[in-house]
Amino acid sequence: MSIKNKEFENLLLRIDSLEKRLDKLDPVSKRKLPSKKEQVEEIQNNLEEWSKKFPSLDVEFELLKMLDWLKANQKRKKDYKAFFRNWLRKSSNSIEKKVEDVYRYIYGCTNSGDCSTQDSEYKDMYIFCKTCGSQKTIIKSIKS
Repeated sequence: MSIKNKEFENLLLRIDSLEKRLDKLDPVSKRKLPSKKEQVEEIQNNLEEWSKKFPSLDVEFELLKMLDWLKANQKRKKDYKAFFRNWLRKSSNSIEKKVEDVYRYIYGCTNSGDCSTQDSEYKDMYIFCKTCGSQKTIIKSIKS
């Protein structure tokens, strides 16, 4: 039996040395992540912290959108916290790009000076004058 024990020990030593060589060639993350459910619960428990980091976003709504997207596309992630952080970064970048200068448009008649003007936040409106019946056009735009 001692021969078998020595062979077994030698085999374990060889396996150990092979694993060390493999780790040097291709390191494997030793971090064991919790399950999807646990990771999502951790994100939900820290929504207030996420809101402080991304104040321009509705973080709870973004979490629901992310989970819906994962389900619809049948995707699984190893690290949901990292995926959520990147999701929020992309969402906040897209919001910043969509923010445009807000204009108010003043519509007026070109026929006579007795007609009143009307303002609107919409550029493509069909507004008709109650006094003369003609269609009003934009006579001035104001940057808000």
